[in-house]
Amino acid sequence: MKLKSKEFNQFLKSLSKISDTSILEIKSDEIYSIAASDDRSMFLWSVMKGDFDVETTLNLPSLTKLSKLLDMVGSPDILFTLNHNNLDYKSKIAKFTYHLYDDGILTKPKITLAKIKALTFDHEFEIKKSFIKSLLTNSSIFKDTNKLYVYTEDDCLIWSLADRTMKNTDTLTIIGDPVDFEMDEFIMNLDNIRLIDFGESDIAKFEISKNGIGKITIDSNTIQNCYIISSLTK
Repeated sequence: MKLKSKEFNQFLKSLSKISDTSILEIKSDEIYSIAASDDRSMFLWSVMKGDFDVETTLNLPSLTKLSKLLDMVGSPDILFTLNHNNLDYKSKIAKFTYHLYDDGILTKPKITLAKIKALTFDHEFEIKKSFIKSLLTNSSIFKDTNKLYVYTEDDCLIWSLADRTMKNTDTLTIIGDPVDFEMDEFIMNLDNIRLIDFGESDIAKFEISKNGIGKITIDSNTIQNCYIISSLTK
């Protein structure tokens, strides 16, 4: 099984921010996985495009461990020998064996690929990585809130660091880009925003539905990460 070392390692690192275990589905033209955060408040559907010489399912017990092993590989390509219960790698400078779980040990997230693809949204906008990074930096000032409210007001996107379920809490509100739609509050947990991996991309596409479901898509070369988030209750 031949893979691009850098791309595959980035793919693993994106998933490992959500969950350290993963079920990888390898098809002839893509590798994909769906990961769920510990509290099931966010899901990640991650896809790596390419040409692959095998179609199989891999049950990975530790993405972090495999990523660290890949960091040791100096070549742009990595050639694995796929055995019954392990991935075997050998080169002139290193060799390792990475054992796999048997089928059935890992539990797939409740959300399926069919359900993700069937989601529809009412509003769409793009946000730069630098803006999200600035928001997260500023959030460290507010120790008593971990919520981000996104909505529209006066034909502009509004981003508010606050917690409206608590009394006497400080807030920071930033007026964003002008938009041509009206959107009610969509409330996100900042811890989930911190898990988003931009890779080499500078843009995140937000899609929000009126029933409180959001999707944040990051396209980075051959890798696409789609984060599915439900709005928090007010």
